[in-house]
Amino acid sequence: INSIFRRLNLVGRGAYGAVYRGVHNSSGAVVALKVVNLDTPDDDVSDIQREVALLSQLRETEQRNVVRYWGCWLKGAELWIVMDFAEGGSVRTLMNAGPIQEKYACVIVRESLVALAYLHKSGIIHRDIKAANILLTVTGKVLLCDFGVAASLANSSSAKRTTFVGTPYWMAPEVITQGKSYDQGADIWSLGITIYEMVTGNPPLADQEQMRVIMLIPKNKPPRLPAEGSFSQPMRDFVAACLNEEPNERPNAEELQKHKWIKATAKVSTVLLKDLISQYGAWVKSG
Repeated sequence: INSIFRRLNLVGRGAYGAVYRGVHNSSGAVVALKVVNLDTPDDDVSDIQREVALLSQLRETEQRNVVRYWGCWLKGAELWIVMDFAEGGSVRTLMNAGPIQEKYACVIVRESLVALAYLHKSGIIHRDIKAANILLTVTGKVLLCDFGVAASLANSSSAKRTTFVGTPYWMAPEVITQGKSYDQGADIWSLGITIYEMVTGNPPLADQEQMRVIMLIPKNKPPRLPAEGSFSQPMRDFVAACLNEEPNERPNAEELQKHKWIKATAKVSTVLLKDLISQYGAWVKSG
């Protein structure tokens, strides 16, 4: 692996390991190197194996808007998983400069729906949709990442899952009420929460402890965008459609692509999202 890739600086820590910026020696392409220590409990290793299996399943399709997987290599007790590197950073990181304006949020959601429609068609539930897992490249392209907890429905006996994973604030009620099986609709709920997070700065209940959130989500009425915000009605409708407490009443990703809020941006290029990267750069410079 060292002859193929060069490991550079640490860029973050994911669910199962550190992520470094790296370079593909022969082409000079910048890649993300996820370095996982395999001296970990067996159940963690099976999670990692699942991520690798999913990523390689996705590699076979040059699909837009999903982080592309290059392969994985073993080096001693370390597994190096190599993926596209999105130099623009995650939407969550870019939000340090302030919440995302609606005109940008709409394009981010439009592009995320391309990835979700593709994953769902492939029988995969992402299970951890949030702003931190939506990445931008320097050209403004949107990539969905972190399949650490994604579940493939293809090889499960039924097309629903009953395991509890993901990040509580973004979790659909049916994921929390254990035993209640769930399907791709769980990602649609999380997308609704992610829009709320992008435009207000945080997901609902962000001021509450995780354990309390797990109790509140199934009990509370589904969140809506704050009344005082200057959000358009189509956007409010879109979020309300995603945050329907009845999973089977939520539209699927393909239906959401036809929603008025999304269709309004049909001609808007993702190049617009470069603004977010430069705003963040200016924020960093200003200290």
